[in-house]
Amino acid sequence: MESTQLQSRYAKGAFTERFAVVRLDGQPTRAQARYFVLDYSGADPHAVAAMEAYATSVEKENPELAASIRQALSDPSKGPAQHPCADSKQL
Repeated sequence: MESTQLQSRYAKGAFTERFAVVRLDGQPTRAQARYFVLDYSGADPHAVAAMEAYATSVEKENPELAASIRQALSDPSKGPAQHPCADSKQL
């Protein structure tokens, strides 16, 4: 039986284009902005560590963001929706 769970590619390859970021809130994306996509589902332990570090770093300026990051890390299924398609197929 083939697994439908995607595997993280964190252990191979360079820092290259893998994802296209689209804002879902209707706001424009700044042309000079650069984004780094992390899979915090547990498939990439370094992503979890990075998000924990970000939550600690931002906590004094935005405790609500820090708390919501930590909540998402404790149960990724309850974090913000990540895929515009309900079936998570690539666009």
